[in-house]
Amino acid sequence: MALAPLVLVVDDEVPIANMICETLERQGLRVSHCQDAAQALIQAEALKPSLVITDIMMPVWGSGIDAYNRMRSHRHLKDVPIIFLTGMRSELARNIVPIGDPRSRLLFKPVSLANLLRTIRDLTGDRLLGPAAKA
Repeated sequence: MALAPLVLVVDDEVPIANMICETLERQGLRVSHCQDAAQALIQAEALKPSLVITDIMMPVWGSGIDAYNRMRSHRHLKDVPIIFLTGMRSELARNIVPIGDPRSRLLFKPVSLANLLRTIRDLTGDRLLGPAAKA
């Protein structure tokens, strides 16, 4: 039996990360969580996630943007879809997030779980969550 796709959640705000992780696990995905950009790179290189959801501003080394740039230069991670999730002011975030990358999206905290799942589907098609239910 094949393993479910893995999502890496990178956020130093533990309650937010826990809410996202629990939601994704209920959708049948495997989830790994870390709290800073340095650990994100270590885990991404080791686990080869199918999706990364990352905060932008975090403690310790670097930001979500730094982790993104390093992942994009890594041959096994360069095509991994990335969702930036931030509490930054929208105009500031839009100036630093690579919005021209078709494999990335930007969401703002607080994010509704329904919007997060829609964004995952938009970014990955049916690969991770399966087909959306018809309304």
